[in-house]
Amino acid sequence: MSYRFYVHRTKPDWRLVTADGAAFPAQGNPDDWRFTRVRERGDTNSDVARRVDEAGFCLFCIGLSFKDLAEA
Repeated sequence: MSYRFYVHRTKPDWRLVTADGAAFPAQGNPDDWRFTRVRERGDTNSDVARRVDEAGFCLFCIGLSFKDLAEA
């Protein structure tokens, strides 16, 4: 299995991962995302792969702080 990785065009800390060949998540607008690469399952973090398998996508943000964690 392969996974498609995207970066948000105006909020580049946000990343989206979908299964290769799957429809784009209905909650998102494909025009807001820039495709960056395809990775094989062995080259994808196991937590990301599991989330895609369970939810159909994985959405996450790079660069969060401990304050963000405490407020979550």
